[in-house]
Amino acid sequence: MPRTLIGLAAVLTAQGCPAALAADWYTGAAPPADAWIVAVDASATVGSQGSQFASASLTAAPAADLNTSGVRLRVDGLLGSYRAERPGAPRSIGEQADLAGMIGYALVGDSSVLSGFVGLNVRRDETSHFDPSVSAARTEVGVKTALDFYARPTALTMVHATGSYATTFNAYYGRLRFGFASFAGGYLGPELTALGDDNYRQWRAGAHLSGMQFGALQFGVSAGYVHDHVRKGGVYTTLDLRTGF
Repeated sequence: MPRTLIGLAAVLTAQGCPAALAADWYTGAAPPADAWIVAVDASATVGSQGSQFASASLTAAPAADLNTSGVRLRVDGLLGSYRAERPGAPRSIGEQADLAGMIGYALVGDSSVLSGFVGLNVRRDETSHFDPSVSAARTEVGVKTALDFYARPTALTMVHATGSYATTFNAYYGRLRFGFASFAGGYLGPELTALGDDNYRQWRAGAHLSGMQFGALQFGVSAGYVHDHVRKGGVYTTLDLRTGF
């Protein structure tokens, strides 16, 4: 597993838009007029204290499209790494990899979507020290669940809340965003994120500019303060991309 890529993330459909598990990439925009059957999402987050997250997801509506209530299928994967030692201690790197397959259902309204998923995931956690002969790795298979809510309370506002939990290492992820209409069809506003498992915990507070539409591509960025239980405080930045067909 590469030691510089990383991630944690989970994705659900909200207005045909997914939500994330441990890295994170929902853009907050309404789907295009030509409704997608499949949405592809990617996200990368980097923290100044040594954490890095990368993830990708594919969400499909097998019976209709993502603008219509119905069954959803999802496959997502992630890679992640973080500094596992406290300042001044010998160098130690924590690494994570996760692959999940889930089935769910989305209730699509005029200005909101509520989606839920359940399925199986395989997760590997490894801690590698400066001495390559000293390492600890575990792999588990378990159940993963996720819930996502997206709404436009008014013509100029959006709210998005998502969360997931997996029995593998008790991994969890949650993200809450609120936004006001901005430029290029996007939204600007605050965001809060919390993620972790048995080995690592992190929370973020910042601002996002998300849902900007450029052809078939949706684009978003966010940045702010990040804090983990090992390296403490720093800053983070996230890049979100989304497309479909």
